[in-house]
Amino acid sequence: MAKTEKEIMAELEVEAEKLRKAAAAAAPAIAVEPVAAALEQAAKEVYAAMPAVGLVTAAGSGRASYALVDYSFTSTSRVLWAYAGNAWRYRAIGDAEVAGIAKIVMESTFLDVSWTDSNLTFVRCWRKF
Repeated sequence: MAKTEKEIMAELEVEAEKLRKAAAAAAPAIAVEPVAAALEQAAKEVYAAMPAVGLVTAAGSGRASYALVDYSFTSTSRVLWAYAGNAWRYRAIGDAEVAGIAKIVMESTFLDVSWTDSNLTFVRCWRKF
């Protein structure tokens, strides 16, 4: 049975709350220098693509039926959300990415996404003329 829009939006609220709690729990007590943080993030992205022995991830791709951006005015939290594969997928993004990707995503006719676990790894924006 297909999920109703109300059920899908309720799932978003649950997933967003999980993400907020995980971010709060993982927040460092002392801020990391911006360059060190950027290098650490880049290393995670590069090494995440490499297979590890015994590591199993839930990866997939599909067409998103919903897309939105959470933009908090009280923090630096910016999250791109896409509903694909019967679940909400997300990616934390920066201010510069919000300005670029959000406009393109919202103007798209179709949005194809790829993910690992619940984290978006790729977004393809289609525009039909």
